[in-house]
Amino acid sequence: MTATLFLVFTLVAESFVLGLGGLLQRKINPHATFVDKWGQWTLKRGDLNIFLHHMPQEDVVACGCGKCGSTSMWHFIYEKKFGHRWNYSGTPYVQDVTSSRWEGKVLHERYEKKQEEIMNKSFSFALIRDPKERLISAWKSKIACMGSRYGTDMGTRDYFTQQLLQAAGHSNYADQHCLSLEDFLKALQHAYALKNENFLDRHFLPQTAGCFSKFPPERWSMVAPITDSIAFSVLGERLGSTGAVAAPREHASRSKVEVSPRAMALLDDVTAPEYAILRNHLPMPRMTRQGIYLRMPPQLQD
Repeated sequence: MTATLFLVFTLVAESFVLGLGGLLQRKINPHATFVDKWGQWTLKRGDLNIFLHHMPQEDVVACGCGKCGSTSMWHFIYEKKFGHRWNYSGTPYVQDVTSSRWEGKVLHERYEKKQEEIMNKSFSFALIRDPKERLISAWKSKIACMGSRYGTDMGTRDYFTQQLLQAAGHSNYADQHCLSLEDFLKALQHAYALKNENFLDRHFLPQTAGCFSKFPPERWSMVAPITDSIAFSVLGERLGSTGAVAAPREHASRSKVEVSPRAMALLDDVTAPEYAILRNHLPMPRMTRQGIYLRMPPQLQD
């Protein structure tokens, strides 16, 4: 009898744990981490550190996705708020806006009720980028196999590759050190199918799951790419800057990327939801098309 009860209890407990894992994977808990069944990595929510960043003194909200130029944006904001450039090296970096280096001038608000209150009254600025250009840039920077050609960060490539494959549901990824463009896009497609997009690293996180996961573009005061000097002039004025304000600098990459028909089809698929909400805010024309990606977009700092 005791053995039977123990077996029943064990099965119930196992079912509960497996069920909880499913809940986490479906993003029921906004502060959850998701440990895969192989226990090799822990995936963390990639969207929680993006939104909502509020500067109470100026009553300004700023948000930017990875590979949209968010590092450049935060350098711009820091300079306007402090009156001088970011003069630190090493960690924490400028985008770690809750670090002591920001002296408490930016607050990270996670509670939905408070987020709603802030968004209803504050000037809000969201940084965006063409979804296809952004994904190619992220692949080049973090996961591409031809690292020397694209300037891939070799020190973190294994981590980004294996974390993405885990989110895509792969079990045998320990020996994977890089991905082709097509395999990268397939992994993203699989992660979306598993509804694990919020567990992607912020560099690959779709823009629909970052700044706009709770508040669509129409709810923001201004939605603009890093190249929009007028938008940054307005943001600068909101931060107390006077006179002409230049947009943050960017640097271009001359490398060419071949976009195969299969890669283009995958790009069309995984970016469709982003274009659906951003099409009215994106500059034209787009530079990504099947064949040769003739001119790479600016290789922006995160």
